Amino acid sequence: MRFFKRFDIGWLYLLCGLTFTISAIVLPAQSDLKDLILKRDAIYADANEQEYRVGVYADFLADVRAGDPLLLQRLIQMQFNQSPEGTAVVIDRTAPKTPLAWVAQRANRVRALPMETAETSMLSMFASGDGRLWLLGLGAFALFIGLVTTPTNCK
Repeated sequence: MRFFKRFDIGWLYLLCGLTFTISAIVLPAQSDLKDLILKRDAIYADANEQEYRVGVYADFLADVRAGDPLLLQRLIQMQFNQSPEGTAVVIDRTAPKTPLAWVAQRANRVRALPMETAETSMLSMFASGDGRLWLLGLGAFALFIGLVTTPTNCK
């Protein structure tokens, strides 16, 4: 019982004010950091995809320059709408019409994109947008109250 008589309520205000102020500063920074990490990962994935595509196009160019007879025959057949001897002609409207479209189709890969959404706490929602200023103001006000209050049993 003596503890409650000597307890200063200003410390509660100070702790609450510090908590609100720190959360108004730290939580939005953490959210921004997570967004930037996701963007960085997406950029790395795009760069890896582009490197793969460059490799496919470089291989195609090397095969053309090397004079691969099978590839040259396929290119001629593709450009002049010829079918190989002894094969039935089937019209495929989705087939690439040009060699570059054919290489581009070979270079496409299926890529999974992360679609999960993070659950946010109520404090995080208050600490984002315009609520951040209100939370910071409330924290500063609580700090002020905690600093100016004096214990009731001071002599």
